[in-house]
Order: sequence, then structure tokens, then C-alpha cells
Amino acid sequence: MKGHLKPLLLTLMIEGHEVNKVLIDGGAVVNILPRTMLKRFGKSMDDLKPHNILISDYAGKSSHPEGMILLDVQIGSVKRTTMFIVTPSKANFNVLLGHEWIHGVGAVPSKVHQKIFFWSDDEGLEVLEAD
Repeated sequence: MKGHLKPLLLTLMIEGHEVNKVLIDGGAVVNILPRTMLKRFGKSMDDLKPHNILISDYAGKSSHPEGMILLDVQIGSVKRTTMFIVTPSKANFNVLLGHEWIHGVGAVPSKVHQKIFFWSDDEGLEVLEAD
């Protein structure tokens, strides 16, 4: 049984568009949006706000992002405006959601169960299955 080794990938709504391959990463502090995804949400480089953050990848390589942008993310019945750091890199995911989003919506991700659990005041406990 190696289900716990699989990444937690979901499909959810961002800016009213269904987005698959959304990686939920409890080890990431920030939310990452590859630059190539901007066009999908009707945004361009002109919509980015400057940011002085320096990000490091798992290998310790540091880089300056393109900027930051606020986008609406909806999971189940919970919708939250979320800050994304836009990077020039290509990735194996369309969007990465880290601590900022996980804690902001009160989610409990489980790679073992390949599910994400969160509480909605309207719906109670909601469970989303991974893709």
C-alpha cells in the first residue's frame, strides 16, 4: 500500500474556472501559480503586483517571482480570495496551494486518505476526494 506516497491533487474552481491538477502541499508556505496559468483566468503580467519575496525550492535554489495576484478560490461551498506568488517556472501542477490557503479555509489535507476535509458553517463537514 503506497497511497500515502501519492501527491494530493484536486480539481476546484479558481476565478469561476474549473482547474485540475491543483497540488495541496502542506510543506509549502505560499501558494504558487505558474505564469502560464494567468491567461486561463483572463489575467496578464500587467495584473501582477510587485512583491519582494524570495522563494526557495526543495533543492534550496532561490528565485525572485514575477509578482503576486489575488484570485478567488472555491472548494466545495467555501470561497476565499487567495494570494498567489506567480513564478516563471513550468511545473507538474497547474496551481499549488500551501499553508496560507490550507489554514485560511481551515482545511485538513490527508495524503493517506487522498481526501481533504474542511468545515463550512452552512454545510458542516465537507470532504473532497482527490483526483
